[in-house]
Amino acid sequence: MSKTITTTFNHLALGIAAALGTGIAMPAAAADTTWAGYVENATYYRDGVGISKFRNTGQAEFETKFKSDTFRTLQLNGVLRGTYDGVYDLNDDEFGKDAGHDYLGQNWHGQDTSTAVLTPGVSFPCDNDPTLCNNLDGYMDHDENDARFPEFNDRLDFIRELYLSADKQLDNGDVLSFRLGKQQVVWGKTDLFRVLDVINPVDYSRHNIYDELEDIRIPQWMLTAEWRMGPNMVFDDSNLSLVWNFDKFRPNNLGTCGQSYRILDAGCFFSSSANLQLIPNGPYSQPVPIIHDVEDPDWSLANTQLGVKWEGVYGDATFSLNALTYRQQLPSLHFRELAPGAGVPAVDGVFDIKFPRVNLLGGSIDYYSMNMDAVWRLEMAYTEGEEMPRDLNGHKETDMLRYVIGFDKNIIIPELGTRSAFLLSTQLFGEHILEHEVDMPNDEDNWIATVLFKGFYKNNRLSPQLIVAHDFAAESTVYAPSISWTPDNHWMFNLGLNFKTGGNERFPWGVAGAFGDSSPQYEPLARFTNGPIGVANDEDELQFTVRYSF
Repeated sequence: MSKTITTTFNHLALGIAAALGTGIAMPAAAADTTWAGYVENATYYRDGVGISKFRNTGQAEFETKFKSDTFRTLQLNGVLRGTYDGVYDLNDDEFGKDAGHDYLGQNWHGQDTSTAVLTPGVSFPCDNDPTLCNNLDGYMDHDENDARFPEFNDRLDFIRELYLSADKQLDNGDVLSFRLGKQQVVWGKTDLFRVLDVINPVDYSRHNIYDELEDIRIPQWMLTAEWRMGPNMVFDDSNLSLVWNFDKFRPNNLGTCGQSYRILDAGCFFSSSANLQLIPNGPYSQPVPIIHDVEDPDWSLANTQLGVKWEGVYGDATFSLNALTYRQQLPSLHFRELAPGAGVPAVDGVFDIKFPRVNLLGGSIDYYSMNMDAVWRLEMAYTEGEEMPRDLNGHKETDMLRYVIGFDKNIIIPELGTRSAFLLSTQLFGEHILEHEVDMPNDEDNWIATVLFKGFYKNNRLSPQLIVAHDFAAESTVYAPSISWTPDNHWMFNLGLNFKTGGNERFPWGVAGAFGDSSPQYEPLARFTNGPIGVANDEDELQFTVRYSF
């Protein structure tokens, strides 16, 4: 549901256009503006914990089209979103600055002495521990209000999108298209996990991996340009696109300790300390912070990110070739020695967090099979420069190969009481570490399989669905059945469950020789062996969402 309003191009929009620096003479005449949006409440109840989400969201979208003699289309788009999560007021015993969290994996170790390795993570260090807050400055330094009102920060995240776009048709029929401003650039068509879709970082603190990527991508200030060449003697369609992400680098948001969603519980790990003072006759007089410093790259032209994609259509196949140079969005932990060659941590912090430069080459192909009336999808990405976690020194640089094989088909099943087709979508994600080490928490090869089965009843107003994801290495599975009801064009109600099985893997730990190596082992990064699904094995939830769209 949307509303069209004829307005004079106001001072705010004029200022936005000027700020974007387009150099285009904007008209002062009337323009058509289309508004849409919604208000939503999402209330989740976690087994054994109570309310885990009481998120209230308001989102407004607008599109203003201008008349132009130069461009075929010229328009300004914006999406504004504000959120208040009341879980930090309604369930402050479990979440928030006063919450306490045992550290992840305390009962998974093979030795009783492991419980003395780490202190519990400090909830919202910037509310409770100035030292840890300073160490995490620029990354995991959110306070409780940042989690309560996540979009209202100094990066202006309440602006989900704000960009000026223009199309110009050339004399030969080709079209040049430009888009400048804050936006999401989507490469690939995967759900839950990403292969090519890595231009925008992701906010996993909103709801782990389970929210739509459209809702958890972190928009960036970018310039995109596309040359749509249309059909030629070989291809039925083709285009070449360029993306320049000139925003200051941002990593993925993994969730601060004290938040209700902390993927891999990394936030609590980063805000904990190692009890190295317990080592007899050691150099430590007090616990040592796990993180000493976060090396957040300053803005510079050298730190901007650049990508290019060529897309084409040949018969029943659509393909792309992709290249991107960017920074790793997951943290890389660099071990800090007490002294050169000492092999034991420095007294002021075990690791520094860094975000190395990564180069990606990849591609995708979608093939429609007429015989099967189905679409096969393949995405693949090869990266150079990534740093994977390992226990001995925190990281190792290694090339990576990731891929996904997908299959989508509409199936009519009259026995289920509807003439509408059901959607079956399956994906198999694979990851291969080319220079694997035995002390890496990630297996050399791992696969995650997902299945989506979605039905439609009552003229598509009643829609049950089931999502299943299984992590083969962690031997963990998540099931997410839900049913959505849209009685009219305004209201939507969704009731769902999210529950996990498995994820109880015990991983090795030892002061020395845990992997047949004489080097000492500290609280290992293998705590992450269970992956994002297995780590959340105690986060079974009943979920209810109501939305009113206007």
